[in-house]
Amino acid sequence: MRFLCLFCLLLGGAFAEERYAPMHRLTSEEYSGTLQHWRKTHPDLVTLELRGLSGQNLPVYLLKITDSTVPDTDKQVCLVTTLHCGPERSGTTGALAFTEWLLGDDDLAIETRKRQIVLIMPIVNPLAFFHTDRFRNEHGVDPYTGNGLVGKLWDVKNLTLLTPERAPELVAVLSVIDEYRPEVHADLHGTGMQEYAPDQLGARRMYQGQIMTEITGGAYSNYALRPWDWRVTEAMIEAGKAAGFPSDRFEADAQRTFWGPELAPLGKKLWHGAPLFYSAHYGYAKYHTMPITQEVAWEASLVARMQGLMKIGNAPWLDERAPGYTVNRIKHFVGHYVTAYGTTAEERRGSRVELWNRQADFALGFLYPQTDGRESFVVATTAAAKKIVAAEDRAGLAKNLREAMGDKAAPIEAFLGEGPEIKLAMEQAPAQLLAATDTSTEPIQHGFGLRVRLPYRAPRNLKVQLNGELLAVSTTDGYESWFADGFTQVQVHVPPAKAALTELYFLTIAYEPDEKRTTGWMPPAEVRERFATDKAIATPATLTDVKYGDHFRQTFDLWLANSETPTPLVVYLHGGGWGAQDKTDIHQHLEVRALLDAGISVASVNYRFLVDATAAGVSPPLQWPLRDAARALQFIRSKAGEWNLDQTRIAASGVSAGGCSSLWLAMHEDMADPASKDSVARESTRLLFTVTKAPQPSLDPAELVEWIPNSEYGGHAFGYIGKTRPETFAPFLDNREKHREDLARFSPMAHASEDDPPAFLLFEKADKPPVKGEPQTDPTHSPVLGLMLKDRLETLGVSCEVRHPFDETEPVTLTELLLKTFTSSAP
Repeated sequence: MRFLCLFCLLLGGAFAEERYAPMHRLTSEEYSGTLQHWRKTHPDLVTLELRGLSGQNLPVYLLKITDSTVPDTDKQVCLVTTLHCGPERSGTTGALAFTEWLLGDDDLAIETRKRQIVLIMPIVNPLAFFHTDRFRNEHGVDPYTGNGLVGKLWDVKNLTLLTPERAPELVAVLSVIDEYRPEVHADLHGTGMQEYAPDQLGARRMYQGQIMTEITGGAYSNYALRPWDWRVTEAMIEAGKAAGFPSDRFEADAQRTFWGPELAPLGKKLWHGAPLFYSAHYGYAKYHTMPITQEVAWEASLVARMQGLMKIGNAPWLDERAPGYTVNRIKHFVGHYVTAYGTTAEERRGSRVELWNRQADFALGFLYPQTDGRESFVVATTAAAKKIVAAEDRAGLAKNLREAMGDKAAPIEAFLGEGPEIKLAMEQAPAQLLAATDTSTEPIQHGFGLRVRLPYRAPRNLKVQLNGELLAVSTTDGYESWFADGFTQVQVHVPPAKAALTELYFLTIAYEPDEKRTTGWMPPAEVRERFATDKAIATPATLTDVKYGDHFRQTFDLWLANSETPTPLVVYLHGGGWGAQDKTDIHQHLEVRALLDAGISVASVNYRFLVDATAAGVSPPLQWPLRDAARALQFIRSKAGEWNLDQTRIAASGVSAGGCSSLWLAMHEDMADPASKDSVARESTRLLFTVTKAPQPSLDPAELVEWIPNSEYGGHAFGYIGKTRPETFAPFLDNREKHREDLARFSPMAHASEDDPPAFLLFEKADKPPVKGEPQTDPTHSPVLGLMLKDRLETLGVSCEVRHPFDETEPVTLTELLLKTFTSSAP
């Protein structure tokens, strides 16, 4: 048995040794020989260049692969590097495998060579790859991160190396980027000897089956080092998956959000990468090159994923017409884009680079709000142009355009006049635009492009104007439109000669949508009926949210009747116990349209709630909503001339607490202060009459329980807190004497006098005839309260009419009472 076990152990060890056998380690001679072999066997496809010398004078090579029989003018440029190629060997072997495929007979490889220039630097740091298996070069510099022994070699602001002589490998890569200004820079990483300590390196050979988790598009340490369009990454991942090689998706698979300065305290719950400047950002920062980083375990996987990338470069992108990588949008503002100009890749590259390095000085904007059937896009490229668009409103903008453009501004003014937009929304405030200065006085040399997107498949009758000039369909001087990615794309082309003379681009587009869409959501029918939503929509206010005070609740809506002579006015105060509801509930209780048709204007008032007064330390809190009612009435009276109102014919109406406030106004002596410096405070608070629904004419708890023994309303208005009305009423009643002065000031009936205006009270709900001294089902809104007021006013000779279900008269509404009373009181 022991012999059998020993045999098994030896056999298992042999299998393990075979399975994890050492891999061949590429030599410097083999590497150089391979590159020279490819150049020799594919002279029409391969150019081999020495771009620099690494440590110990080791060569840094560049392979340029393209079909030389096809002109380069319309070719994309893709750069492939291996900035961490020292110990991360599979990045280099992946690059070599990709090169081998690219030089083969595969249809995609052939097409790629015709449509692209592919630049490959398989070994950026040959000293590290062939000799040290460490990331850094002989001067201690890591070409990938740009870190030296002490700090970073990068001057990020100026995009230069502080000590380039210490990073010759990096200088070689940057020289390639500067010469070719590639559309894409794919930097390859992988597995190898990076985590082996020096005493573990041994023969410096990887083993068969040595792999890693593959990632596509970015880097674990740096989430800024990835394509800006996740769909590029996904296309590469899908190509790898189709070949059997999956990729990790960073924070998506980890299910974590990104890090940021304010999120630092949550650091252990965030994605561990950070936005850093690495050397592969150089092309992006200088030429708007798209960075891509990949980790390679299997060379075949890298080839498959790079094939996915090559397909993108060979064909038009999802929403483009010209083939190529998605790199030509230079600056954006909420779905509006400055783009490169050109009919060839070479032209677009020149425009892209120029605009990319000028775009920081551009100010972008569009008319706001955006409107169906209309689109706009404004780009100011100089300080003078920014001053033209530095306007607070449309009128100011139109004036500036006329002064700057003369008659050419007329079509823009016409467009402005045809739409509902309120202003030109720029990404910078007017003060910033006015203070702007130019960092360059050179005109734009390579043309200019603008892209907007219309949210319809086939909009009709497009009218595209640039600076007032009607544009024709053109690929060079005009516009193109096509449907892609869910939008109708509109691309405007401004050729170099015109761009050199243009500082302000004011694009307007009018169109007819090809389908009718509605905006806005409506509540269910039952809810709309309950809150009279449809009535509100059918009867929009003349003025909305007119402020009569500084608090956000101190506003009112105003409906002005059409009349040549001053009109009567109804001031409506909503209910809700001075702590709920809103001025919009007017349509639940009044027929505003009927009042307007009768020549009666209407105001619906919001007021501060009890909770607002309590928070401000006001006692009793009731005084705020009552005094707001008075202030709103005075404010409206002060505008009577402007709004064509008859100051002598103003009535108040309200429901529940709003009715109580109305009665307080009516019975209170005139609160006008003739000596006040405030013109509003000098206005009268007197009313012609009141028409109220289910009001509380008294807040005196003793008076209330005399008429309705189970009364429960009013304690909250004097500062008592409780979950229910009875909880607040009981201590209010017990402490009534403490509130004697406040009751004299704020209980409506305490102000009753012979000169009070007529009062009409409507109680629509009652389950029995009203009788003084009997408990009521709803003591807060019982018609007994109306009888209480009637009893007081009639003794003073003041007219008071109370209507309720048991009064043996025809039912009547608040609106009908208002119309009848205004008619009977007409002069």
